Amino acid sequence: MTTGVVYDQRMADHKCLWDLKYNEKPERFINVLKRCEELKLLQRCLPLKPREATEEELLKLHTPDMISILKDTENISDEEALEKLSSKYDFLYIHPSTYQLSLLAAGSTVELVSNILDGKIRNGMAIIRPPGHHAMKSEYCGYCFYNNVAIAAQHALDNRGLKRILIVDWDIHHGQATQQMFYGDPRVLYFSIHGFQNGAFWPHLRESDYHYIGRGAGLGYNINVPMNEVKMGNSDYMAIFHQLLLPIAYEFNPELIIVSAGYDAALGCPEGEMEITPACYSHFTNSLMGLANGRLAVVLEGGYCLKSLSEGAALTLRTLLGDPCPPLLSNLDTPTKSAQNTILSVMYVLRRYWKCLQHLEVFSVQEIKDATKIRENQFWPQIEFLGSDEKPETYPTRDICPVQDPKVAAELDAQLDVLIAGTCLDVQQYRVGFVANSTECIESLSEIIQRCHMLPTDRTETGAGRTTSAILLNLIDSLVDGTCRSGIAIGDNSCHIVVDSLKYAIDDRSLQNVMFIDMRTHPDREIQKFFQEDVRILYASLFAFLDSCGSESVGAKTTKLAVNVGLQQSCGDGDVLSALFRILLPVAYQFGPQLIVVAADHSPSGGVSSECFGQVIHLLTSLCGGRLAVIFKHNKDPSSSLSGLKICVKALLGDPISMLTPEGTNQQLNVVSMSAIHNVIREQNAFWNALKFEVQVPDINVLIPPYMNDGKVLRYNPELLQH
Repeated sequence: MTTGVVYDQRMADHKCLWDLKYNEKPERFINVLKRCEELKLLQRCLPLKPREATEEELLKLHTPDMISILKDTENISDEEALEKLSSKYDFLYIHPSTYQLSLLAAGSTVELVSNILDGKIRNGMAIIRPPGHHAMKSEYCGYCFYNNVAIAAQHALDNRGLKRILIVDWDIHHGQATQQMFYGDPRVLYFSIHGFQNGAFWPHLRESDYHYIGRGAGLGYNINVPMNEVKMGNSDYMAIFHQLLLPIAYEFNPELIIVSAGYDAALGCPEGEMEITPACYSHFTNSLMGLANGRLAVVLEGGYCLKSLSEGAALTLRTLLGDPCPPLLSNLDTPTKSAQNTILSVMYVLRRYWKCLQHLEVFSVQEIKDATKIRENQFWPQIEFLGSDEKPETYPTRDICPVQDPKVAAELDAQLDVLIAGTCLDVQQYRVGFVANSTECIESLSEIIQRCHMLPTDRTETGAGRTTSAILLNLIDSLVDGTCRSGIAIGDNSCHIVVDSLKYAIDDRSLQNVMFIDMRTHPDREIQKFFQEDVRILYASLFAFLDSCGSESVGAKTTKLAVNVGLQQSCGDGDVLSALFRILLPVAYQFGPQLIVVAADHSPSGGVSSECFGQVIHLLTSLCGGRLAVIFKHNKDPSSSLSGLKICVKALLGDPISMLTPEGTNQQLNVVSMSAIHNVIREQNAFWNALKFEVQVPDINVLIPPYMNDGKVLRYNPELLQH
């Protein structure tokens, strides 16, 4: 299976005839293809044949007038007539080629999704225009004519019997039309991260705010993450992924993911004025690739800085092809206060619909007589709308796009040049290295590991006094030298062996940041003690230590360089994923490791599934260019299960990981696990700025301004707030 790509060179024909300063212009499409060709990405993809959407497909979501009005423009050559028609719609221009190209854009998106569902490709990208996520049922809007992503999702629901589709919209403009089309449908989870500025940002709609969460059976399945300030960057967006999108996505457990991929939140875009670096889109993409058996369709929407658009889109396609995520040039830091408030607001309105968000602690509203008395660790959500509900009869058609100051544009362009030049695009000769001290183990895994690069089991020892198994040194060498991207070693993973291996990585191979994650059911606290003063090693353990009597205990003291989560051995998939998203990934992204070493059991214990372990390994591959070493202890028992080992190999090879079971994704979070995670975050947020979401929220559903309205609490009823 491979990655598919669909586009049609004719899509460059669509342009504005009366105002060449429109940001939505042919160069967007041309430059994306050019950058993909420069990186030799298109030739690695399976080319899909573009096609026009059928009338039947369009009428599933659009009115007949939406077809006939646009179709009638095919033979209009009068610019004045085209401009007059365009003025009836918000932010739009129509060209004589628009009808045919809009059909091509919609049909090609359906074709991409169909090929993914048919198993002909694993994932793919539709490099298309015009875009689609603003096209409503009966109204063109925002450069969009037919809703490409929504039409493809509806096709999958109607013709392929899918029951769970996740649409992720990271375009800076809210895809209000996609929201409207699935607002009451629990089969489609719509998740949008967009600029809002309390309604002052286009499209200036109330329903773009966070409290619009769906209707009827669809309550909780429409998720808006409105950004109320400009200059939001990687730290803000990755916090949204870790705290909201990924926990909810794993609980939803989609059968297909479609991304409305706009790149107008990228650095340099005059419309978004955000600061996401192009490489960060690789991390967005990779974090979604473990879901839905890898069935992921990325569909181009907006993006109006040609350099950041083309780079971001190309790096997205590169990630779909299985290349490693380029390390971010700056480690993540504290999300802005505005982003924190938005994330907490979204958590607040959704917590009763999603088990993964029920970790939020609450305070009693009845005990508060004055909102000014709210403590620092208490969060009070609020709503503010600065837009307008008025809708004009006609819209301007000229000089409506934001224009950057030339000096600012030059500075941003220079920043992008530095970022692009510093982006590591190395691809190692081998994706996975494998080394084991047991021929029996190799034989039992022969079907899987034949795709791995076999590393030697012996070496000429260097460094006096080392007792390290040669296999671990060989594995580390293969990763640091760039022979292999990741690797697995089966041998001795006892304390002194692991310590010696980590010392080799930092002392002999001169790595400055190494993260060790002990995922074994019985973590070894002696490893933590050995490195507790060494700033080059970040130690993390997932499960609770055992005390001298063999009982579970939280164990060693938590410090900046030691993150001990302390989950119980009986915990489930939801608990592990919660610890990963809320603690381990944010801390790891801030630490910025050059190498991650994981010690793991052959098979997960307790209520944790092998599939969950595979997902953890996959999500860790986003870091440090995928330089990940997993160490398993050799198990001499031939009857023992190797499920954890097998799925680890699959995850590192980039194979689809089986979907988590409903029992694993829908289980209530363990109370003891939640308490352990809360405690760790409280202890760690003094050290790690990424951990800023441990606050209390009101205990009842209220949404009022930041004052108490004469002491009365207004209850929040989402059914009453919908249009």
